[in-house]
Amino acid sequence: MSIQKQETTQSWSGLGVGTDRKSFMDAVSAQLPDFEAEQAAEAVFRGLSELLSDGLMRQLREQLPEDLRGLVDACPRHPDGVRGKVDRDDFYLQVANHLNAEPENVRLVLHGVFAALREQVTEQEADKIESQLPRWLQGTWSAARIGIDRPS
Repeated sequence: MSIQKQETTQSWSGLGVGTDRKSFMDAVSAQLPDFEAEQAAEAVFRGLSELLSDGLMRQLREQLPEDLRGLVDACPRHPDGVRGKVDRDDFYLQVANHLNAEPENVRLVLHGVFAALREQVTEQEADKIESQLPRWLQGTWSAARIGIDRPS
């Protein structure tokens, strides 16, 4: 009879329990080695705050580890009626400007942060997010599921 060493893995409950800021940022870094993970996450969260309702942003925040929620809290809030009015070019430019990156790299950044974010939220929450995203961003959100190749 052999004794197997059990590796420690982080649990996931869909409520941020068992995960932390470091594991989230490590997941982003693994996807985006050429970008600073914290800046990439902040840029994407700011962009999402322009597109998603306040209620959904609150739900998203609650599913993140406590030490990561500050990134969502730091997102500027906009008066009712402004949210969702950002078009694709403005959205990509906003994220690119936040990162001092070329706009053509934004889809890669979105994919990397979305992949890490999808690991933090329940499938039900992921479906809610996808339903509120504009059509031009829904494909990137869907493609960020584990196992889907990232854009080059």
